[in-house]
Amino acid sequence: MRVSLSQKEKQVLELIRKNPFVTQQELSNQLGLSRSAVAGHVSSLTRKGQIVGRAYILPERKGLVCIGGANVDRKVRLHAPLRPGTSNPVRGMRTFGGVARNIAENLARAGVEVSLLTAVGEDRDGEAILDHCREFGVDVSLSTRWSGYETGSYTAVLEPGGEMALALADMEVLDQIVPSLLERLWPRIRSAETVVADTNLPPETLAVLIQRCREDELDLAIVPVSVPKADRLPQDLTGVTVWVGNADEAAATIGAGIRREEDGMEACRMLRQLGIRNVVLTRGAAGILYAGEGNVEGRLESPVVEVVDVTGAGDAFAAGVIGSLHLGSGLEDACRRGLTFAKATLETEASVAPGLGEGIWNEEGGKKR
Repeated sequence: MRVSLSQKEKQVLELIRKNPFVTQQELSNQLGLSRSAVAGHVSSLTRKGQIVGRAYILPERKGLVCIGGANVDRKVRLHAPLRPGTSNPVRGMRTFGGVARNIAENLARAGVEVSLLTAVGEDRDGEAILDHCREFGVDVSLSTRWSGYETGSYTAVLEPGGEMALALADMEVLDQIVPSLLERLWPRIRSAETVVADTNLPPETLAVLIQRCREDELDLAIVPVSVPKADRLPQDLTGVTVWVGNADEAAATIGAGIRREEDGMEACRMLRQLGIRNVVLTRGAAGILYAGEGNVEGRLESPVVEVVDVTGAGDAFAAGVIGSLHLGSGLEDACRRGLTFAKATLETEASVAPGLGEGIWNEEGGKKR
């Protein structure tokens, strides 16, 4: 059940926010309530997770929580262009992926405090994914393992040059991240400064998450994972801090085609009209478009890069943008750093570039906070 507050509880909480050392007698005097009534409201707020411990200690908000997909990536590279209807010689490899998981690992490798809320099966793949995340400093204590479900898998068939030919995803286990699970974990989620969600989540979970982040004034980043899942978002996106996706995902969200650059910027504006504060639209080699608060709009060129593998590059870009905004950068600087993250990933076969470090926040403008 969602935590709801009475009007008096809201008034008590607001006074405590302004002065965490306020006494119950002072609260009684300011609100015109008996001291016993104030004690009752404080006790209720404690049970509801709105204040922590004695002396009205408020939960400190820090770090990021990434909510969404974590899976095993199986990537095969064709020796020649794909020929449908027949056997194609390939070379295969196995890595860990998932949009939310990839973003979390990118940020952890770059020295940012980050947690992952995902669902995996009670199998070897699920155990391996969580162990791998722990190895790089991702807190996975919010994640759950489900018996009767297999850990998500993503199979990518790559052209000889590294571009995507075909991708297949089995993410059924993520349907277990239902609103009731979100509500149960909410006291811990709301202790973060920034929440990141991918659209592997069920539509009803995304709707609740957006509403809860709006109510609790949490920064929320949305990353669509594919065109079929881009339209899982509700039409009211008020309070979403940033949306990061490609032109096809934007078209699916707003219901309009995007062919020219002018269409892309108009799509950014249309997404902002849904309530999103900042929109970043990726267009592959054509660069990126961005539009944000204060009528900030612009375009950045994609860096010259020798592509080894495109898998994970979009997630790396999103991590760079979201992490930079989280650390206090402006939108343009955040986009530049996103391109730096993406370039590092495009130049490796891994879904997350192994060479990321804290120094990346000092590149292309902006400093780590």
